Amino acid sequence: MSLNKIFYSFLILFIVNYSTITFAQTSSETTAVELEEIVVTAQRREQNISDVSQAVQALSGEDLDELNITNFEEMITLIPGAIQNSTISHGSNVYSIRGVAASETDGDATVGYYLDNFAFSIPGRPYAPVTDLYDTERVEVLRGPSGTLYGLGSLGGTIKVITKDPVIGEFEGSFKATVSEIDDGDSSYTGDIVINAPISDNAAIRAVLSIKDIGGWAEIIPSDQTDGNPYEALTGRLKLLVEPNEKTSVKFTYWRQDSEQEYANRLTYPSPPAIDNVFGETFSDYTIYILDVAYDLGFAMLESTTGYMENTVISNNGGFIPGIGNFSSLWPLESENFNEDIRLTSKSEGAWSWIIGAFYQDGETFGGQDVLLPDFGFNSINASNLLSSESWAIYGEASRTSEDEKWVLTIGGRYYEEKRGFNENSSVELLTPLTGAPDPIVTNTVGTDSATNDTFNPRLNVAYYPSEDSMLYFEAAKGFRSGSITSTAIMTASNATLGGTNYDNASEPDTLWNYTIGGKWNLGSVSIDLAAFFYDWGDAQVEISPALQTIVIPVADIEGRGIDLTIAWDTPIDGLSLYFSGNTNEVELDNVDEAIVTKLPFMGDGSQLPGTAKSTYSIRANLIRPLNNDMTLNANALFVQRDSVQSVFDGRIAPSIELLNANIGISKDNWKFGLFGRNLTEEEGPMSMVGGQHSIPFPRTIGLSLETNF
Repeated sequence: MSLNKIFYSFLILFIVNYSTITFAQTSSETTAVELEEIVVTAQRREQNISDVSQAVQALSGEDLDELNITNFEEMITLIPGAIQNSTISHGSNVYSIRGVAASETDGDATVGYYLDNFAFSIPGRPYAPVTDLYDTERVEVLRGPSGTLYGLGSLGGTIKVITKDPVIGEFEGSFKATVSEIDDGDSSYTGDIVINAPISDNAAIRAVLSIKDIGGWAEIIPSDQTDGNPYEALTGRLKLLVEPNEKTSVKFTYWRQDSEQEYANRLTYPSPPAIDNVFGETFSDYTIYILDVAYDLGFAMLESTTGYMENTVISNNGGFIPGIGNFSSLWPLESENFNEDIRLTSKSEGAWSWIIGAFYQDGETFGGQDVLLPDFGFNSINASNLLSSESWAIYGEASRTSEDEKWVLTIGGRYYEEKRGFNENSSVELLTPLTGAPDPIVTNTVGTDSATNDTFNPRLNVAYYPSEDSMLYFEAAKGFRSGSITSTAIMTASNATLGGTNYDNASEPDTLWNYTIGGKWNLGSVSIDLAAFFYDWGDAQVEISPALQTIVIPVADIEGRGIDLTIAWDTPIDGLSLYFSGNTNEVELDNVDEAIVTKLPFMGDGSQLPGTAKSTYSIRANLIRPLNNDMTLNANALFVQRDSVQSVFDGRIAPSIELLNANIGISKDNWKFGLFGRNLTEEEGPMSMVGGQHSIPFPRTIGLSLETNF
């Protein structure tokens, strides 16, 4: 029997068996179920999430495991207003929050990413880290700019992946394996293992290894190959924790990630999925070293995070694009990044709390995209360019609580200064199909550009606690993103294509002022998190493609407004919890250069910013029930909806999508067996139309899982 038939048979039996579930008794002997409090570090100190006067969402590792969510692509659907903007392969995914979307492949990210306390960034590229979420403590998502405490790239929000620390004095571990079938595709296999071992009375080590062998599901047209885009990945993480005394903690973390995919997740034709390329390969790997040191001074915690990363992302492919013809794209990127974050955080439980810190970063990205378009008559060579970035910042926040503990005023700021350099060695070739001339016209560009910029980013937050179970707050905060430096050769061609504009290849940093009014209510079995926001994004750097290759320039002023809503409900039905999260927004362009509108008419004043969805929401149900023989049933379903999204490349519109995932598991003692299904609605998309191509939701997948703890 196929996995599809097993899954649906089990699902039918489950529905029939539990269709007689009745409401729990509400006699005086029963009490309302209280939702579990979640501790987060969104404000660089441990707090209950209900006490944080900011739009923060926390996804526990246990929840992610129960939903069988193992990576960013799947996790992002649980965040109100967050979407995947672009993908080439797993090492080149781009995300945005609250419609602060600017890029598909170029420019710095509008979301700040942290792996534990390490600031992950690739100078000049918006890519998110490839992260396996097994053995994760939680993922914290800060919606809205976090430029004071988290700085670089946190225009739209910040995502923190917090992995589990070693447990001193305990030997423990877990193992999980899955096998699955992809509709009209190949089989997939994954394995995860974690081992925690004590080294001494004050030291322990924790090792995690995750292996993925994901089957292909797209046809390769030139070779008539089926299932031609398989994916393999290996992720390892090692943590060593030493606590030499009660006041000192030293933690060393090593991350290693390697992934490889034949061809890519960008398709020539979305249905049935097909790639009209004669070759294709994508690679992604990074190595990260992190040293965290903490010392308790009594009145405050002194903490230091030192990190170094080497990261490689390669995407090479060639074939055919309708309307353009044959093409080759060779895109190697190698980056390095060192950063140091030292901070002093108060420990007092009195009226005042504060944090001060300093941050330093030194990074570079070598490489670029070679695009060869012989049928169109255009070649662009950029693979030997070098972008460097050196920056420093000082930051701080202070909070004052009123005597009646109902009001908290927080004021903070961050001063940031950066020097960027761009060593260019590129060329543009105009060929006969474009010029009509018998010989190529070649323009070589060799030179160095640099730019130094600084910014001050304040934050004001006022919180009011009318009761222990409710909070209202107002926040005004400024976020920022580094200015982009584009190849002079590409910028020259783009200015000519736009009719003689004079855009500089070095842009000023763009800044965003965000204003939020929100509230949080804990009503026993129901918790509500509501936030209304407005932001003013001046001279927004947006990636556009007037001359086939992309440039990042200050395209327009942008205004965004919207509402985030999250509701969690432990229902009267025994063991059943329901969750809703959603976002609706308008993100409008204003003061767009007429030359851009003439070339890209979909970007006129009043238009929704391309790359954004006007609404997103998810509904999740989770049921935990005891069974006979000391077994426990855990079943959940997740429905996700995302509105249509327009491509910034050519204005085409990807339709709205709806996805349904479900998981059914039975556990006994330390063992758990499960069935899972992804994309049960067989949504075909496409999700986005980037670079003249298509990306689609992962095809329907049915699988089995087995997990044990020891």
